[in-house]
Amino acid sequence: MSEFETRRRMPAPAGHVYAVASDAAHLNEWLPEPVAVPPSGRRDRLRLEWNGGWLQVAPGAAGTSHATLHLSVPAGQDRDDVPARIRESLDRLAVLSGSPG
Repeated sequence: MSEFETRRRMPAPAGHVYAVASDAAHLNEWLPEPVAVPPSGRRDRLRLEWNGGWLQVAPGAAGTSHATLHLSVPAGQDRDDVPARIRESLDRLAVLSGSPG
């Protein structure tokens, strides 16, 4: 098993980013790969977990936040593009989160 993790600044407060990330309507728009089992959430911890990964959102300065995306990739699977997939997923989440208005 190989572990990959990346953190990205988000353009909105942590609660808003978590709400967008955990919204079932948005999951397939930002997740790095199709997830067979929907993520389970811990709103009190701003954390989503699913088989093979998790997302943690933390407060940042001046109405921003930071999202950390972690993926576990089983041995035998191609791992070369995982860092790029994680960055792209966090970029998509940042666009979806935008500004809460």
